[in-house]
Amino acid sequence: MPSSTILNADTVPCYLDGKPWTGASSSYEVKDPHNPSRTLHKVNSITADDVPHVVEVAAKAFKTWKNSSVVERRNIFLKAAQIFKDRLPEFAQIEHEETTSTQNWAGFDVTLAIESIEEVAAAATNALRGEIATTESHQRAYIKRCPFGVVLGIAPWNAPVTLSQRSVYQPIMAGNTAILKTSEMSPRTHAIIAEVMHEAGLPAGVLTVVHVAPKDAPSVTEALIASEAVRKVNFTGSTRVGQIVAQLCGKYLKPVVLELGGKAPAIVCEDADLKHAANAIKFGGLFHSGQICMATQTAIVHESVVDEFLKLLTANYPRASASTSDGAALRGLFTAASAERVKGAIDDALSKGAKIVAGENKLEGNVIQPCLLRDVTDDMRIYREEMFAPVFSVLTFSDDAKAIHYANDHEYGLSAAVFTSDIDRGLRLADEIESGAVHINGATVHDHGQVPHGGTKSSGYGRFNGAEGVREFTQIKSVTVNATHASYPAPSS
Repeated sequence: MPSSTILNADTVPCYLDGKPWTGASSSYEVKDPHNPSRTLHKVNSITADDVPHVVEVAAKAFKTWKNSSVVERRNIFLKAAQIFKDRLPEFAQIEHEETTSTQNWAGFDVTLAIESIEEVAAAATNALRGEIATTESHQRAYIKRCPFGVVLGIAPWNAPVTLSQRSVYQPIMAGNTAILKTSEMSPRTHAIIAEVMHEAGLPAGVLTVVHVAPKDAPSVTEALIASEAVRKVNFTGSTRVGQIVAQLCGKYLKPVVLELGGKAPAIVCEDADLKHAANAIKFGGLFHSGQICMATQTAIVHESVVDEFLKLLTANYPRASASTSDGAALRGLFTAASAERVKGAIDDALSKGAKIVAGENKLEGNVIQPCLLRDVTDDMRIYREEMFAPVFSVLTFSDDAKAIHYANDHEYGLSAAVFTSDIDRGLRLADEIESGAVHINGATVHDHGQVPHGGTKSSGYGRFNGAEGVREFTQIKSVTVNATHASYPAPSS
């Protein structure tokens, strides 16, 4: 298959049974997020009527793929990683053109995907290793890690390469076959993973990529989850949609991994390196216009250093623009509706006494300007809601108990940070923060292939990445081998 067959097609095809597929029942158009009147491309998309055929292809391929060796899988993954490296500028440009990603973010996204793929390849042998349990003298018990079957991955648009590859590559490394339901916002970018794995030699049917028009998403998602051959699901996205996916998985008794929204806090102690903390928090709160589930949402700063900290944090504050040529560091949000929601939260906070200490309260289309607020109180929407925008707030504390209260006083628990020169204190604070990850003297935005990634509370459950990400898509099977021994005490007449 020529390298351009999927990515340069006028109509973005699905990928089924090892080749581009345009036989799906529907189609839709992807609009420029900064200019919705402009169509970027057309997309071939499936409906619920197509689901039986799509699943059948993946289920058939599983019968063979589950018996492939880890070495065979690893070799394919390493080839895939090299293809990503060779074509990184091309893939980053596709993401930049289709989404609101800046060139820097798109390159960062592809780089993270490469690291993830290489780490999964390295970790697979140990991750899938079985055990022998000590049981009775006449018996050996083998504990094996077995794949589920067909795994459905549902990935978002905001880090489209990293989040799509992990949703299906980690299950595939575990011996499953996988179906990716792409985001309607980034179908061409998500299709990158199909082209790469095809070029790397992945057998036909092991990976399927399907696009779904927004109007068909509810029915297609339920049809996929309901399918008998689909044995596990993973979803990355908003908590609201994650709840719907979890309900469907409960209805059809399917295990699910959920990586959902966040409200990441960053505690800045009085003994912290304030310049370092300000740089990390500015990065964590503003990178990719704050459209990261781990984005810093609240800087919780000791009252004795808050003035000095704010001087550092607000220096050279960036601006956002729909244009890629006017020097602005940030771009707009993924939809104008999202930007309107954020503007409403800012207006709510200002009406209740909050003050802007950097940036401005300005909205044009889907472009909302970065905004940092102070004097935020718990009756304001911004205090607890995930902004998913370059908007966050600063709170102050005088004792660690108050800092922990602020850090935990919301429904989310994905990522957090603590800045202090006293590592023991940092560890104590980390133990009290309700979060899947806490980074001491590091930004809340942190996702590396070696480190398990996932949340608590309304940020979801289950883990991606590395050995844990591979094991997540296996189930335990116990096999005993029994020598001849005394008769069982069976009932007799």
